[in-house]
This record gives sequence, C-alpha cells and structure tokens, in this order.
Amino acid sequence: MLPPSQILTLDSNVLIAALKKDEPESDRCAELLRKVPGEFSLSEPSIIYEEVCGTLTRRVSRRVADEAMRQLDLMIHPDRLAHCNKSFCVSAYPLCGEYDLYAIDALYLKTALDHRAILVSLDKKDFIDRVNAKPSSIEAYHVSHFPY
Repeated sequence: MLPPSQILTLDSNVLIAALKKDEPESDRCAELLRKVPGEFSLSEPSIIYEEVCGTLTRRVSRRVADEAMRQLDLMIHPDRLAHCNKSFCVSAYPLCGEYDLYAIDALYLKTALDHRAILVSLDKKDFIDRVNAKPSSIEAYHVSHFPY
C-alpha cells in the first residue's frame, strides 16, 4: 500500500539541512520532514541517496549518513523512487534547457512532474524561481514559502 496521496519531491538540500541542523532553514526543513509519512509521502530520484548520504559522510560522519540512509528507506516507497538509469536521465535532460536548470535539478523536477508531486527546495533563485517562471503541472516552493 502506498503512503498518503499528497506527494512531495524534496531537493536533497532540504534533507541535508534538516539533518545537519546548522543551516539557516534547518528548523523549517526538519518540521517539513516530520510531516512524512503522516501528511505527505516522498517521491525522489535515486540520486538522493548519494547526495544526502555522501554530503553527510563528508560534512558530519559516516554514522549520521548511515542513519540517514535507513530513514530514506523508510520514507520513500519503492514505487515512488525514480531510478536514475539511462532512460530516466535521457528523459530529464531536456528540462535543463527548457528551464535553464543544472543537470541534477532536472532529475528532481522530472521526478516531481512524473509523480505530480509538490517540489520543495532551498535553492530559490536557480531552481524554484526558474521552475515557477514557466507554466507547469506542479507546484514548486522554497521551503520558507511552503504553505502546509
């Protein structure tokens, strides 16, 4: 059985900020994560594991990264994990040109679009503002403006 119908795609920076607890929006990010899986379920590209766990290993510790991996496993239903294989990446890269996005951000946007998820990031200028500059089938928010 899949988790709640309200689906979020969280940029890795939201999860990292929630876990590191020393970023300007850490409290807001942690508050958002506490709503998973009760109010929201996650749909994420598989690269989330490398981005979150790799960053935590480098900046905090391997122990914290391992715990983050276990938490990601609990929060992301396998049917909502977008596997970043060749087919997925090829389908996502046109978004780089369409929205003027970095390649990794296009993977998060593609995941959100495919799963009709609400996209949330800490990167307002280079990600959220660019997504919102064009008509889209999804909502996209900086974590500080997330209305839920």
